[in-house]
Amino acid sequence: MKAFSGGGAATGRGSRQRQGPTQGQDLRLTLTISFQEAVFGTTREVSIRHLETCAMCSGSGLKPGSRLSTCQTCGGQGQIRRTSRTPFGVISQVTTCPACGGRGQSIRPEDVCGACQGQGVTQVPKKLRITIPRGVESDQQLRVTGEGNAGERGGPSGDLFVQLQVASDPRFQREGVTIRSTAEVSYLQAILGDTITVPTVEGDQSIELPAGTQPGAVLTLPGLGVPKLGNPVARGDHLLMVKVRLPKGRFSVKEKDIPAGLSTEGRTLLKQLDKKIQARGSMLGGFL
Repeated sequence: MKAFSGGGAATGRGSRQRQGPTQGQDLRLTLTISFQEAVFGTTREVSIRHLETCAMCSGSGLKPGSRLSTCQTCGGQGQIRRTSRTPFGVISQVTTCPACGGRGQSIRPEDVCGACQGQGVTQVPKKLRITIPRGVESDQQLRVTGEGNAGERGGPSGDLFVQLQVASDPRFQREGVTIRSTAEVSYLQAILGDTITVPTVEGDQSIELPAGTQPGAVLTLPGLGVPKLGNPVARGDHLLMVKVRLPKGRFSVKEKDIPAGLSTEGRTLLKQLDKKIQARGSMLGGFL
């Protein structure tokens, strides 16, 4: 709305603002993807409902063979001027014609398109395939050009914005392009070293646990993190924190605690050690 004011009667002519083609509204959609899909990317099919240009009238709102007529409300001007007298003078207000929306032309009731009821657009369901790149994170948006609502009077369509939400994975924590996880090993595995299997985004991996590994030590699995968004060749690391499981109460060597790769001789020595400890009735802390 434009207002003109002054001490006397307002003069001058308001600029005509006939509305031409306008771009359609953007649409927004929230899409939840798995942790793996965020890391490696994927293609997902989504269903939306949006406004498309009416196929019958091509967006004009007219039934075939009809044409627009001059708006009777504004006389084809596209605007309505209202003048009021106030203590400060005469004020003229120019507003867009509510009947024709500023076009200066309107559709007679008998000429309205039956498919879209004169709107020029119809709401239709549509399925889209959305390509999700590698390395995305929660709250990032993907823009799908031209899949929003159709524009008015032949204007371009808006866009579809897809906001991503990445589901958590109880095995992993993500920090940018770095993935963190925890592996629990027995005290004997930590002391003697072992080959252990740990889950990664690439599947289970066998890694070497060095002898003498301390509780809380962090092992780096290079190149097993998240690809960098926009540069999939660059990739982060997987950091594995080692949690050492200590025996409770009296020291006793259990089969599950013995490193799988330990030699027969090593197993024999451990069992001999266990017998000596049991004979002394020692706790682990008192013996070591």
